[in-house]
Amino acid sequence: MLTNAVPTTLGPVIGAAQGAVRAFKGVPFATARRFARATLPPAWTEPRRCTDYGGHAPQPGDLDQAEQSCLSLNIWTPAEANRPLPVLFFIHGGAFVTGGGADYDGAFLAAHGPAVIVTINYRLGPLGFLQLHRHGLGEANNLAISDALAALDWVHANIANFGGDPDAVTLSGQSAGASMVITLATLPQAKGKFIRALALSAPGRNIMSADHADDVARRVLDELELARDPAAITTVPLLKLFAGVEKVGRRLADETASGTVFGPVLDGAVIPREPRDVFADGTLRDIPLWLGSCRDEMMMFLKSAPPAAMIRTTERNVRAAFGDAGWERLLAYYRGSARVDEDPYEALLSDAFWHRPMAELARLHAAAGGAVWLSRFDHRPALEPFLSQGPTHGADNACLWAHLPNFIDRPILKRKGGPMTPADIDVAARFQTSLLRFVTSGTPDVAQAWPRFAPAREPLAIFGQPFHIVPLNEGARSRIWAELGLSGT
Repeated sequence: MLTNAVPTTLGPVIGAAQGAVRAFKGVPFATARRFARATLPPAWTEPRRCTDYGGHAPQPGDLDQAEQSCLSLNIWTPAEANRPLPVLFFIHGGAFVTGGGADYDGAFLAAHGPAVIVTINYRLGPLGFLQLHRHGLGEANNLAISDALAALDWVHANIANFGGDPDAVTLSGQSAGASMVITLATLPQAKGKFIRALALSAPGRNIMSADHADDVARRVLDELELARDPAAITTVPLLKLFAGVEKVGRRLADETASGTVFGPVLDGAVIPREPRDVFADGTLRDIPLWLGSCRDEMMMFLKSAPPAAMIRTTERNVRAAFGDAGWERLLAYYRGSARVDEDPYEALLSDAFWHRPMAELARLHAAAGGAVWLSRFDHRPALEPFLSQGPTHGADNACLWAHLPNFIDRPILKRKGGPMTPADIDVAARFQTSLLRFVTSGTPDVAQAWPRFAPAREPLAIFGQPFHIVPLNEGARSRIWAELGLSGT
């Protein structure tokens, strides 16, 4: 059944009933030429049917998507809302190169909030992150960040017409999307357009230097034989562009300290400051923050064939920080304290790349006076790849978007959903309830069983069976990191 038309600043849209909610899919918020800033699309006057997901951004293995029409968003809103509802604004992950909003059906969360759920598409890979301004192509861009800002502006201007409260928006994202959330939260352009932030599995390095981004761009232009005519990259066929980027990425993984090809760039314009510095100086002390990760984050990347580049670069960076002797000492401690089912090498890398950087961001925000909660997802969902790899990267996300008692299909990731076990339902329900409490009230646990993170007390919430709280810095592993950090050896 179609909904009544809802007015927006661009024109009226019609959605469809989806159980107890109304769903509006593929709503355009911007359009863009290749390597240019997003602009408003042409307005319309007749009601526009928005009942199917819009095309996602071109990405490896799926380059048939239209470049200029990928900037759309999806909205789920309770059908019987009688007051302005809080809004969850979600940015998908995918290593900055894959994914799309269609993998996240927000109907279940919207109905159980009640809340308005928004997922977005933004430009990916070279189309969203290749910095070409030092090569004569436009201004410093950070195009994907600018896309997300444009979507946030659209939500701020229009979400009231869908039952949402524009003054109660929670920025949220997972993986690469979490990195974008941490960056977006610090930008002057986003000030006043959100009131809290949730970041699940944000990579340890949330920002890329301008020099590294320029090196990536130079290498891509060289690979495409366009060093003398950089402007020609605007017409290079997508297949050739992405193939060139893939070759550059393989070389970067072996030749550079970060091994990273794409991500938000500290360009001094769109992103004027290192995000962690903004959290540290108290600018965001009024923004409640929830930071979460999965226990075995690195297992997915360790098990990929070949192992992901971040495996090599993380080990290389730890060795550079503490020396080979320090690395061997760390690994020995992890082997000596490993669980029966734990890979100590994976656990060390997960701590180095994921858990410890997120804990440090929590410390910065708490020390500056901000409210922050830190969590770890220890439950193994009864769904691949988690059945075989444990609570690895994305395990929390699978449970967050589940429509209990079932996991949902993820069409872009090409992962099928399926029935949940009682344990899945128990943990997922707790996780979803905590998230909706956070979106609604600014705290994930109104009973205070999960206290906020503080300099004198650093509680870590464990989402498993049972849900419980542990001190963050207990055990030999934390002590050895501290000893190595103090000694510098």
